[in-house]
Amino acid sequence: MEESVLKPVDRMGRIVIPAEWRKNWGKRVILVRLSDDEVILRALRKRGKLTDLADAIEVHDVEDFSDTHKLRKAVYG
Repeated sequence: MEESVLKPVDRMGRIVIPAEWRKNWGKRVILVRLSDDEVILRALRKRGKLTDLADAIEVHDVEDFSDTHKLRKAVYG
């Protein structure tokens, strides 16, 4: 079943998800994905692990992963 609704975005960038949808999802984790010009919401069946979404992340120029500041700078730029 596909259902669409128009929702405003508030000043903080928040969107209210309809209560009926939230009730149907229960306590599932929601995946929010930005794809080109679309924002896609997907209710996952269970609380997943990061490895469910990506197999690997390559980080260059970091020798010591215990230094979170250098690691964060390498990942986010």
